[in-house]
Amino acid sequence: MLARDLISTVIPILHPLDPGSRALRLMNEYHLSQLPLVLENKYLALVEEDDILDLEDTEVSLENMEYNGPKPGVLESAHFYEALRVFYDLKLSVLPVISRENEYLGVLTKDNLLAVLAQYNGVKEPGGIIALDIDPRDYSLSEIARIAESNDITLLSVNTITSPASGRLEVLLKTNRQELHGLVATFERFNYTIKYTITEEQEEDMLRKNYDLLMNYISM
Repeated sequence: MLARDLISTVIPILHPLDPGSRALRLMNEYHLSQLPLVLENKYLALVEEDDILDLEDTEVSLENMEYNGPKPGVLESAHFYEALRVFYDLKLSVLPVISRENEYLGVLTKDNLLAVLAQYNGVKEPGGIIALDIDPRDYSLSEIARIAESNDITLLSVNTITSPASGRLEVLLKTNRQELHGLVATFERFNYTIKYTITEEQEEDMLRKNYDLLMNYISM
């Protein structure tokens, strides 16, 4: 899925002649900490709430502010994962989407990205989760898939997380079945370490907690 497929057009834009007070009002209304500055459909900058609050007079027009920092944005052809990386790395509340000619097309919001992330990870599909602890040198997706298939289980999604401390992989397997005892036993026969398993009810609770944590982090 590409950035152009996720654009939100309901988020307002700012004009260089707008006073800082209008930007603050819109940010408060839409619960955002940034808004794009656009002139004649060209993307100029991402206006930060903190920069406006630092002004002595918030009635000063935005064109009088200095915009020396980075100008976050992604091309309309950028993949969802690239957009998510930029959004996460820069701790954004909105991410402008532009054409190769720097035409402003709209923004991506955290709600857009989280909804797609849920689709990619099979969140809405019934089933369970198994987390494996694996040395990166031993990681074989084809073997993991064969083990699942031997138990008549389909893997709906596979995600890996590298531990900064140990360098080991946590491999998260979203399955199409909640009954995982047989699959766990097979993995253990193949000397895999099971970190934990999660049933559908536990998964919903975990997703709710992780969603809240992620939303709080992105909002910082």
